Amino acid sequence: MSPIEKYRLVQDIYFSLQTSHSPEEILRILKGYGIEYIPSKAYQQDEIKELINATENNTVLLIADDLKLDTSGYTVKPSGRKKSPTKQTFLKKVFISHSHEDEAIVRLFIQMIEKIGISSDDIFCTSLEGYGTPLGHDFMQTIKKEINDEVLVFSMLSDHFYKSPMCLIEMGASWIQTKDHISIAIPPFGLGEIKGVFQHFQGIRVDLENHMDLLKDTLESKFEITPIRHLQWTPTRDTLLKNIHQELDHRRHG
Repeated sequence: MSPIEKYRLVQDIYFSLQTSHSPEEILRILKGYGIEYIPSKAYQQDEIKELINATENNTVLLIADDLKLDTSGYTVKPSGRKKSPTKQTFLKKVFISHSHEDEAIVRLFIQMIEKIGISSDDIFCTSLEGYGTPLGHDFMQTIKKEINDEVLVFSMLSDHFYKSPMCLIEMGASWIQTKDHISIAIPPFGLGEIKGVFQHFQGIRVDLENHMDLLKDTLESKFEITPIRHLQWTPTRDTLLKNIHQELDHRRHG
């Protein structure tokens, strides 16, 4: 792609983005493609275009494709360098430990990770229909079978969680049998209130945009799933976060 062709494509990208996004939103979208910017700076139109123009041609084409722009006339020469294949071990399943009092939030969280790319067949959650222990099966035996080194454990932390004997049993089992844990704080419970073994693991909040972006990046790196393009992810994330905020407001005022 020549410099003139690239500049023309950058113009089309910016025009497409600015029809439905503010400059601040455009910058956040671009960051999803690895384009960095100074958060405290107020960027003008030409400066945003320059950020796009300064990135690699492949990234510019990727953004244009996601915006459904016509890129048929643009080509990028291959670098000619071959990467040595590396074998990566991926996780296979997700186990979600939570209090039944937080079921509504947990269902929305499950929708979030399913949208990221985790199959419902790979999600184990003891108390939710369709994700839990089959009727007639021994709970503890199922836990031992499902939780192993190929499982990522999400602990949905709240005051309800710490008061639940069942959650504490699951906490002990997952602590012994797995090595990948992420704590999810459900407000008003905060990350600073995390105690016990969970203090040693990464923690995020279920209601924050940047924390859900971090969750997406983490799952895409730990599981063999195809990454969602940022322009497809953003509206999906925002819709689910809106539902989570509504549920949290309902709990506060209900």
